[in-house]
Amino acid sequence: MKNLFYLSALSTVILVASCTKGNLIAPGKSINSVNTISARTACDSVKMVSFTLTGDASYEIAFSGKQNYTFSFPGTVSVKPGTYSVFVYSPGNYSQHNFYWGDQQVINQSGARWDGVTITPCTVPQSVRIGQ
Repeated sequence: MKNLFYLSALSTVILVASCTKGNLIAPGKSINSVNTISARTACDSVKMVSFTLTGDASYEIAFSGKQNYTFSFPGTVSVKPGTYSVFVYSPGNYSQHNFYWGDQQVINQSGARWDGVTITPCTVPQSVRIGQ
């Protein structure tokens, strides 16, 4: 009986030693019912996504989606990952500015709008800039 216990323990050690970061043995499971658990990545959908806002302090940015956020320029802000309509505006200011968001086409208006913007921790660049 002692040898059987030794073989079982040795088998467990070999199995555990061969696991990688993405393959774990779930607690309370036997060797015959190993679960594979995916390792989280840098693009994890639960992390807040930070944006740097630069430009005219009279402007605000609004993210409209499952969650809604409104922030003032300039500064660094954070939003939950998701799909948003994004508006940059200044109440009562109708002068034209250039609005930049990564590789999106520059918008030259008094405000800017981007629809269907998917934001994840892997979205780059994470900045919105207002220029003259």
